Amino acid sequence: MGMAPVVMFVYNRLDKMRNCLEALECQKECAQTDLHIFSDGGKNSQDEEKVASVRHYLKEEYVPGSKFSRVYLVESAYNKGLAESVISGVSEVIGRYDKAIVVEDDLIVSDDFLAYMNGALDYYENIGRVGSISAYAYPLKELKRYKKDVFILRKGECWGWGTWADRWRQVDWEVSDFNEYKLNDKMRKEFDSIGCGLDAMLCSYMEGTLDTWAARWCYYLFRNNLLTVYPKISRVRNEGLDGSGANCDVTDRFTNNIIGSDQQCCFQMLDVNRKLEKAVYLYDAGKKTLIDRVLEYVHKFKGE
Repeated sequence: MGMAPVVMFVYNRLDKMRNCLEALECQKECAQTDLHIFSDGGKNSQDEEKVASVRHYLKEEYVPGSKFSRVYLVESAYNKGLAESVISGVSEVIGRYDKAIVVEDDLIVSDDFLAYMNGALDYYENIGRVGSISAYAYPLKELKRYKKDVFILRKGECWGWGTWADRWRQVDWEVSDFNEYKLNDKMRKEFDSIGCGLDAMLCSYMEGTLDTWAARWCYYLFRNNLLTVYPKISRVRNEGLDGSGANCDVTDRFTNNIIGSDQQCCFQMLDVNRKLEKAVYLYDAGKKTLIDRVLEYVHKFKGE
């Protein structure tokens, strides 16, 4: 079926980008994979200097010795912002290959990241209920007791993910049915239940106060009853939650270990895991489950 191309979005963080590229080049599938790098323009003169350093490294040092089959570098002459960059960049690449694996410059991937992503894209391609593949898994206690290699949620993910052209082309990026959605309290509550804050992010985008592609992508998946496949063992760690990025707050709550797996992932079509969906919602919200609160109370009582 052929290897899916990797689409990488970079901005002004040279060190993080180099770490991401290093991790990607540890994949044995690298030599059969095309890499498309989209470099956004700087917002101001200070950022432009950092962007220039990133582009100089890519053109003079990285591309000539890259382990990827082919490397394509696309430099924007102006600052598009992440949302426009992702939408236009993925659309351009996926139109040529019919599928794509997407990463941003602050991600570190496991040694079997490409094996997992390509395996999942091949397995679920003709299962119409699946809209996307996630390489990230939340650091949930519930997953320690989970027996299967993958699980299914209704929430899309944006930290190392993949999809197919026939799904991506159907996205209404203008959210033309937003007025219908906004007046439907039941629908809004349901959308927010699959990912804490999704409703607020979508509304903020439509009000012009937040530039987000991910909320619109998740909304498309939700409205079309499309599911996302997640791994039990995360193949991605986000290193950009340290204040260096423009789109994320400082936190270590979502940091996980990426150990990958020496064994081939066992893919299967499952129902939505409502228990894990709830756990993800609570984790996003920073809330504790009832069981966690009871255990804390018991431990406190025993210690008194």
